[in-house]
Amino acid sequence: MEDRETGMDTPHRGISYRPDIDGLRAVAVTSVVAYHCAESLVPGGFIGVDVFFVISGYLIGAMVYKEIRDRSFSIARFYERRAKRILPALIGVLLCTYMAGLLLLSPRELQALSRSALYTIASSSNFFFMQSAANYYAADSSQSPLLMTWSLGVEEQFYILFPLLMLLMRGRRWQAQFLAISGLSAVSLAVCLEGNNWYPGFAFYMLPARTWELAGGVLLAMFEANRGSEKSAAPRWAVHGLSLLGCASILAALFPIGPQKAYPGYATLLPTGGAILVIAAKNGIANRALAWRPFVFIGLISYSWYLWHWPMLSFANITSDSQISLHAGVAIGILSFGFAVLSYFFVERLFRNSPTPTKRLLWRYAALAAAIALPAMVFLFTNGLPQRNREAALLDTLDYPSARGVCQAPPWARHPSLSPPCVAVGNRRAVALIGDSHAARLASTLRAKSESEGYRFVQITKSWCPPLAGGISRAINIAPASARNCAEFNREGLSFILADPSIRFVILAAHWDDPFQRTNEPYVNENQDPSSVTPEQNRAAFERGLREIVERLNLAGRQVYIVQDNPELFFEPARQMMTRAIAARRIAAGLIARSTMKRLASDFASSFDGPAQQYSRRFISDLATEYPNVQLIDLRSDLCSGNECRFAEKDRSLYWDHEHLTELGAQIALSGFQISH
Repeated sequence: MEDRETGMDTPHRGISYRPDIDGLRAVAVTSVVAYHCAESLVPGGFIGVDVFFVISGYLIGAMVYKEIRDRSFSIARFYERRAKRILPALIGVLLCTYMAGLLLLSPRELQALSRSALYTIASSSNFFFMQSAANYYAADSSQSPLLMTWSLGVEEQFYILFPLLMLLMRGRRWQAQFLAISGLSAVSLAVCLEGNNWYPGFAFYMLPARTWELAGGVLLAMFEANRGSEKSAAPRWAVHGLSLLGCASILAALFPIGPQKAYPGYATLLPTGGAILVIAAKNGIANRALAWRPFVFIGLISYSWYLWHWPMLSFANITSDSQISLHAGVAIGILSFGFAVLSYFFVERLFRNSPTPTKRLLWRYAALAAAIALPAMVFLFTNGLPQRNREAALLDTLDYPSARGVCQAPPWARHPSLSPPCVAVGNRRAVALIGDSHAARLASTLRAKSESEGYRFVQITKSWCPPLAGGISRAINIAPASARNCAEFNREGLSFILADPSIRFVILAAHWDDPFQRTNEPYVNENQDPSSVTPEQNRAAFERGLREIVERLNLAGRQVYIVQDNPELFFEPARQMMTRAIAARRIAAGLIARSTMKRLASDFASSFDGPAQQYSRRFISDLATEYPNVQLIDLRSDLCSGNECRFAEKDRSLYWDHEHLTELGAQIALSGFQISH
């Protein structure tokens, strides 16, 4: 029946408490924590966040929809409930994170933490991490103690816009509202899928690419609210089927068969759709299992557990110079569960039941947010309080790599920068460097050597893009279009070099062996499906691509240098140096990272020297002997003696992670190199 005054259908059923949804929360949070603490055990555990988005959209969306429809919605009351739900536990975690940061972090690291804290307080940390940790799955993302707050930013931005959208559509029939949100969801899904091709960080962190997951829950709530009657409910066998199918979809996403591809993407449909099916199957057989009291309890503390586990893991990773052990990860997961229980009972519940009037409570939370931002601002504007540890402050200055800048293009770039400062002006003879991020780490030293001998310097580098020709490049899981982009980038870079006769020397450098070690990231033809590439095809593509670029440069009369890559280590020397300098880190390392403690007494360590490294070095060496205009630059010569390689020099790190050299490392590795005249 239609309400003629409002133009909306009268029947509406709100969502009463459902223990099975708390059980679904338990599945989501346990998946995320297990993935972070023991990735090998739950390789798809990160999909728990997608399940959280659906649950949030369903519960919060239903509440907003009902209140707006009943004309009882108040923006102030809505944000009062959000503040009570989100802020108390978050503020407690921020305070503890500040204290841990003062003890364990260098000045630069404390500044980075402070920036992320300020973005977090402003519900926009996803913007910060999109820029500073564009790849959520990268190793260095584990060293961002507040990284987990990116999802809170996405949710809060959604709940700023969604109520406004519903208020604008308040006079419309529910079917029109449903279609409008469905249309926005379809656009969001398209942005998500296409975004992985041009900006994976945007696709992962930003609301436009995640709206469809939250909206999936909203649409389900709207549909349920407008069913004619219970008689229209699905038969019992269908409900049980939906319940089991939903759980099976989530489990399939948790334990995927085969390598992971770009995420979020088509694979995200599995956990998102599964969560929608489970919630829709209200009385299904799997829902009854999810309503089991232990699951419900974990669901109740899920928010606090999600908040606490990541900073604890992150500080453990910062303390260790390599990945923490499985045992340490599991122990931290259990310890964070204990903190979550305390946080739920003594923080969340206490503040959630506050009787303070709405207006006064919002002012109090605003003042509290400003107060919690104050320490972060102090840390930021005092440059991380360097007086805490002068040695650590010096290491920050010496060993932190310079910004990538325009001369190292990001993975999604298709075109090199062929103007200053990447291409030095003038008509003198020039030296060109072309390659990936390993090549970029050599650029400063090579530029100085070139200029000292009177040559201009040209830098054409792009992350994850080895210098190859013939349409050969490498695949990257997080960026499906990277192979095409890299091939196009190399074509333009090589054409520029060949068209400029003043460029007499060309240096080719890359992490050559990396595609032989990574799952589903091989050398490929630019339009080839990487999942179908065999090891033999991987090697053949590498050989063909490198040989072709060498031949083209050789035929053009260029002197070619191929860099035999620097050794790769089992740990991160820069973090090792910082652990040496900060007493609290040494104490923590003694508890959770014994391997770090063993390396404190030496500046040498074993490097990777497996089949992939041996094969690539052998092929490059053999290729150089075939052409008179090709020479080798072996970065191991001045860094290693046998399999033992230097990673530090007078308490300065030669690496800024386990594979990329610092400027000092590049200077030592290239100390014997001189441009031929």
